[in-house]
Amino acid sequence: MTMQHNAPRTAKTRTVALARQKKANRIMMTALSAVVLLTTLFWSQSLWAADNKAPINEDPALQKQAASFIQTLADRALTSLGTAEFSLTDQEVRFREILTDGFDVNYIGRISLGRHKKAASNDQVTAYQNLFPEYLVKVYTSRLTKLDTQEVRTGDVLPKGKIDMYVRTKVINADGKSYDVDWRVRPAPNADNSGAYDFKIIDVKIEGISMARTQRDDFTARITESGMTGLIAFMQAIVDGTATPQTAKVESEATTN
Repeated sequence: MTMQHNAPRTAKTRTVALARQKKANRIMMTALSAVVLLTTLFWSQSLWAADNKAPINEDPALQKQAASFIQTLADRALTSLGTAEFSLTDQEVRFREILTDGFDVNYIGRISLGRHKKAASNDQVTAYQNLFPEYLVKVYTSRLTKLDTQEVRTGDVLPKGKIDMYVRTKVINADGKSYDVDWRVRPAPNADNSGAYDFKIIDVKIEGISMARTQRDDFTARITESGMTGLIAFMQAIVDGTATPQTAKVESEATTN
């Protein structure tokens, strides 16, 4: 009799326990759902804020730094290259420092060679990369020393894409004539992780003509004419001083014609 009397009670106890377990499970699932929902909302808002954040090149403070960078570099160039008291060798030494400090030489070298890198051998690419910085020094020192530049005035800074900026300048010669020179500058976080930025020039436009594109077109023409071997031989001759940029250009045009 006692066992029969306790059986309903045991069943009832189990039913109550199961009901409590189900209720606890529902509460747990509700809590988990709330956590997931809040987490999703948090991340979606964070992603939205990141997507809608203004590009760094629209920051007025950073634009001002870019303009100051170009003005300082231009003043150094005028002091180093705009005087007859230095020999060509001295001017090359000074321009080499300016090139290293102010230009992204590796980037300019890559875009100057462009698609032709894929067809070149590893040895040819290595030779090109080794020659390119000194080639730029020789070519541009020769060109810049012939410009009678007296003053460089920085103007507006215009965003280009999401990172780069064009720093617009007016270059004035001894006759008072001016022409537009736009410097494409790319900021990069400072290596010391201070939150500051360093700047490098990746292109220069003179009266709307890109020097990087002009260099690439010149290299493409030489590769088309005499292959990668011919381009490397041309660059080596400029670096060694056995040819000048002007002489090499005349010889190339004479061969083409």
